[in-house]
Amino acid sequence: MKSATRSISHSAMVATLLCSLSACLQAGEPNASALDAAIKSGEFSEYLTDANAWLEQKTPAKPTEAALVALLKDPVYRTVLDQRQFIAKTGADQLGAFAKADPNNREFLGWLMNSAPVMDLYLEANVPIGLSAREANTYTLDTAALDIWKWILKTDPDARDGIYLKLAIATGIAPPGSVNIGAGGAAKHADPIERYMYYKNAYQNKELLPSFDNLSVWEYSRIVSSGASHDDLTWARDMVNTFRPDLRDKERVVRSTSLVWRRAAPKQFYPNGYVTFRNVLAGGGKCGPKSSWGVMVNQAFGVPAIGVGQPRHACVAYKAAYPENQPQPGHAWKVDYGRGWQVSKLLGLKGEVFLAGVVEREYAADFSQVEHLRWLAAALSPADRATAVMAVAESIRDSVAVKIAAAAASTPETSVPKPASEPDPRSTIPNKAVDGVIHVEAASFAKTGGKISWGGQKPYVEVFDCYAGGKQVYFEQQMTEQWADYIVDVPSSGTYHIVMKAACVNEDQSLDVCSGTNVVATVPISLEFGLWVQTSPVELKLENGVQILRIQTSTKQHMRGIALRWFELKAKGK
Repeated sequence: MKSATRSISHSAMVATLLCSLSACLQAGEPNASALDAAIKSGEFSEYLTDANAWLEQKTPAKPTEAALVALLKDPVYRTVLDQRQFIAKTGADQLGAFAKADPNNREFLGWLMNSAPVMDLYLEANVPIGLSAREANTYTLDTAALDIWKWILKTDPDARDGIYLKLAIATGIAPPGSVNIGAGGAAKHADPIERYMYYKNAYQNKELLPSFDNLSVWEYSRIVSSGASHDDLTWARDMVNTFRPDLRDKERVVRSTSLVWRRAAPKQFYPNGYVTFRNVLAGGGKCGPKSSWGVMVNQAFGVPAIGVGQPRHACVAYKAAYPENQPQPGHAWKVDYGRGWQVSKLLGLKGEVFLAGVVEREYAADFSQVEHLRWLAAALSPADRATAVMAVAESIRDSVAVKIAAAAASTPETSVPKPASEPDPRSTIPNKAVDGVIHVEAASFAKTGGKISWGGQKPYVEVFDCYAGGKQVYFEQQMTEQWADYIVDVPSSGTYHIVMKAACVNEDQSLDVCSGTNVVATVPISLEFGLWVQTSPVELKLENGVQILRIQTSTKQHMRGIALRWFELKAKGK
């Protein structure tokens, strides 16, 4: 981003250079005065014609890679090339109508079209992912994106530079709801300016994952385009932070997709259809809702994501911060909860075509050179001159292919997970009453164990760092049995109340309290969609003295995953 920032500061220099050259340039050639006149009048056809002629004049008849790369580094040449591409792809008439519609539009164009680095961000973000579409070069740009971008700039001066500039462009290109919404999408699309500010504020408040700092404009567009409401996006972060904070480690929030119960979504959760992601999580569904969840939860944390279609299935693609991890180790973009890239389709592309496109964009400097040469070729005539330029572009692409192959060959193997083993005993010191209350931290168990239902589960409770500080434990979903033993010192025999600070994501969840082999209480956990709740008091009888209380999931039916922060015992009537 620093290099982009330095380049953006060149915009004033570019304008000065164009002005100083205007006296010696032949009439009709592009210069700052001509551009200003085109913007004020809303007539861009003549400027486009002059830009084409000037680029032909400045481009060698027999271009070499060294000569073309040097030209692309020249700020005046690059600015004119970008201006030509911007007008040609938007359409001179459409751009003219935009300029004539509002003085704010003309001010915006004056800023944009004098800055090659800013135009680069916008133009390169709009380049199609698929190679065939890039080669056809028939795509167009919509002034609706410019209108959104303009109003973001008017609202927030910070949007002129750095990460906020990228975020503003992305929001213009892909405003909320501009992609398939799927289950849980908001009934009404979020306002684009509010969406921009939402992510700016979330970023400033450090609510997003670290990889959000270093994305391209196109990657930001795969975040801000989310069809989820701001309320759902905020709740999704709070839910993961509360219920499964471990998924923040190595940015594995997509793993929360397994929490969406695969079943025929019960109608009580969807009286008006899939209208909120809380209901998607609690009610469940088959591959469609799970795919929608996987996309949304990544976007909530600032991770680019896209819905994926497969034969009779839907899943999710996302950009991982740790490419070495499964699935598809070595690739930054991964397709998960499905069968892989070879059977995938997204953005109208076959999975492997999409993957090749996004991998090529990772080599940003080379990608930029290739696309600028493609734009130049479109401006040149006769055809053999354009062909010569494209030959250089293909040579650069070939060098990128070599780099990609070398990177793939050097990808480290992912480590094989160690077999699950029971954690060491946490505490053998009895929890005593203080001011009449026995407070027991969930992570202070003496022993834990359980019985798995299928491979991949762990036969013990897991201990996570609580997002708000301290520790918490997690009773895994769909276990045959899972428990943790706690040593308590009961001051006197009698009836006690037990309350818990717990969280769940489904209805009808509870934890049993056992003394020996007897279940002495069952504590229902009300559904707060993954957020902490303090349970209602439940009575149980205890004998005085030091003893072991077992907190366990039901052995009669599978629970759906429960987080426990602490529990407390207090004598009834006190």
